[in-house]
Amino acid sequence: MADSFEKRPLDFSYLIDMVGNEPLFLIELIDTFLVQIPAFITEIDKALIAGNRVKISNYAHKIKPTFTYIGRNDIKDFVHQIENQVKNDFSIKQISLDVEKLKLILAEVLLQLEQEKLRLSASL
Repeated sequence: MADSFEKRPLDFSYLIDMVGNEPLFLIELIDTFLVQIPAFITEIDKALIAGNRVKISNYAHKIKPTFTYIGRNDIKDFVHQIENQVKNDFSIKQISLDVEKLKLILAEVLLQLEQEKLRLSASL
């Protein structure tokens, strides 16, 4: 599935519509995403190890809106798929495989967020 998530540019138009085109504020939001995304993935990993389906689902649910804000509804849908796997009692092994795919996808997204932050910083 990760193969279908080719490198695509992030789209900040939704976020800009919500908060305005204020580079400093956008940088703050990007910083929040750069901290929260890895933190949520770490918590999902811990929950997978513990077999705690409730926590896996909760953290998957919490991370989803981020992808709407940055124009990657395809990733939001993939996270929703993982959330549904948990709720529908898919094996922890299958869920873990999809979380690993998600991590590969997110590595690229985090890089793109860093690049956007640099671009915004240069415009100040």
